[in-house]
Amino acid sequence: MREGDTALILDGPFADFTGPVRSIDHERGRVRLVVLVFGDETVIDVGLSSVEKASES
Repeated sequence: MREGDTALILDGPFADFTGPVRSIDHERGRVRLVVLVFGDETVIDVGLSSVEKASES
């Protein structure tokens, strides 16, 4: 996964949300992405193991 890819969140309170990856911190094992929550863009920070690259449809 790289910056700009669309990520799917697999677990936690934002499970099944998708959004573009803004940054990846490999040292901390975290990824920052933007999701829409109630129509507003929200930046969230989740573990790399909690996301996967979303399939292109």
